[in-house]
Amino acid sequence: MRMPMIFLFLLAVQLQAQNPDSIFSRANKNYNLGSYEQALAGYDSIVQIGLHSSELYFNMGNAHYKLNRIAPSILNYEKAQLLDSTNEDIQHNLRFAQNMTIDVIEELPPNTFDLFIKNISGAIPLPLWSGLVIGLLALACLAFAVYLQSRQSRQKRQFFVLSLLLVVLSVSSFGLALDRQARDAQQSEAIIFAQTTDFRSEPNLRSEILVQLHEGTKVRVEDQVEQWVKVRLANGTVGWLTQSDVQRIAF
Repeated sequence: MRMPMIFLFLLAVQLQAQNPDSIFSRANKNYNLGSYEQALAGYDSIVQIGLHSSELYFNMGNAHYKLNRIAPSILNYEKAQLLDSTNEDIQHNLRFAQNMTIDVIEELPPNTFDLFIKNISGAIPLPLWSGLVIGLLALACLAFAVYLQSRQSRQKRQFFVLSLLLVVLSVSSFGLALDRQARDAQQSEAIIFAQTTDFRSEPNLRSEILVQLHEGTKVRVEDQVEQWVKVRLANGTVGWLTQSDVQRIAF
């Protein structure tokens, strides 16, 4: 009778050790004790099993920051911000980490119309945009059917105008859904992890070096050719970096 009991006890201990909440709690204790490497090992093990949260990446960013690892801290703060864009603690710590980077790149002033469209399309997730398009189109068909069945001229005009308005809204929503889809597909941001890297005019070592970039700088990846990635800086300048020098802000 003792062997099964011992086996069950060991199994319970093993399952508890593999529990993400238990790992996260233990990692936080290591962080509070100043054992940042051990804390990161715990956080990384949670990421490896496919779990993500803003708190997890925020703590990982803090641990890397304590170890003076600028690029990994910025990467993890950016991931945390993707999951919780309104968290002021994440924004505050991200700014602190960014202040430790070398490169100072002035951002281009945003296009007012493009920013307006981006804010609207980005306000709703793509699946909801798709549902909105279908719903508006269905209502437009219903309003047009009522228009066809109506006998009173005033009522016919009202439902005809309503059907046209719903069609316009449906088409507009479809356009915004396409914009959201295109932005999600094309916009892939990354952080430079190399201490220093050459920002080149073409994807080869014979091309002109436009400028040297440093650890922690954020870029937007627009294309990839073998081991090279085409990136755009915040000031609009486009060039090429070796793929191994950057890590994308992705899960």
